[in-house]
Amino acid sequence: MKIIGFVDEVKMNRFGLTLLTLFTAGAGMVLPNQEIPTAGKTVKPEPVFVRLTFYPTASLSRYDYNNDLDLFEIRAYAELRRGSQEGEIIGDAQISVLGELLAFKNGQYEKRIGVEKEKLPENLPVKISQDGTVLLEQEFPLPDWLILTEPRPAVIEPETDLKIRWKFRRYAAPVDILIYDFRRGNSVAKAHELSQQEMTIPAERIPASTILRIYVLPSWLSKRFLQGENLARGSEIIVIPWSQVFIRTEKKIEESRR
Repeated sequence: MKIIGFVDEVKMNRFGLTLLTLFTAGAGMVLPNQEIPTAGKTVKPEPVFVRLTFYPTASLSRYDYNNDLDLFEIRAYAELRRGSQEGEIIGDAQISVLGELLAFKNGQYEKRIGVEKEKLPENLPVKISQDGTVLLEQEFPLPDWLILTEPRPAVIEPETDLKIRWKFRRYAAPVDILIYDFRRGNSVAKAHELSQQEMTIPAERIPASTILRIYVLPSWLSKRFLQGENLARGSEIIVIPWSQVFIRTEKKIEESRR
């Protein structure tokens, strides 16, 4: 046998006897630095990186001046990764916002959640679970809603100045305004970090016979880091409220006098 041969080779000296003892002691030996398994011990699951992004959206109209009037939504997006923000994308989790389940598309979870204009939510309950484990269950406050008040969706004459006004529901903050020709893609006007709550576009800058898209968003964003036993470092929630409106410009055609 190999063990006997080995013993004969070392002539049963003290070193050989020690080796023989090690070989015949059985497979239950524990090597140095090897952790002794504990019955019933559970392995801590790998943390999950979570990035939540919410856009409280006030659309006075969409795509045209008379399309989807006064459509208020929470546009919700979520990204989940294993271990860190560089980890593998997780696509089998369950994520609900305001009780609505988000769908997994193109590497992220998303859904547009309609809300009532007269009952705009001020908090967002969020629940994230995977494989029966709740990763996050918390209600987050929305910092504010930003809503355009003027112009309303309409057909306007390009010969007059265009007034733009907006409001926050609770706070005032600087905003960025962007206006462009929706048909041609050309920029009409833009402004950054406006501290007032209105601006005027001169008539000479307004193109005739087109559709203008006007939208306003804060010059800031609300961001906070998330903490939890199952969350990876750097997990975060971002909230950016914004508002938009589409208007059509047409020159008034005067009837010829008889």
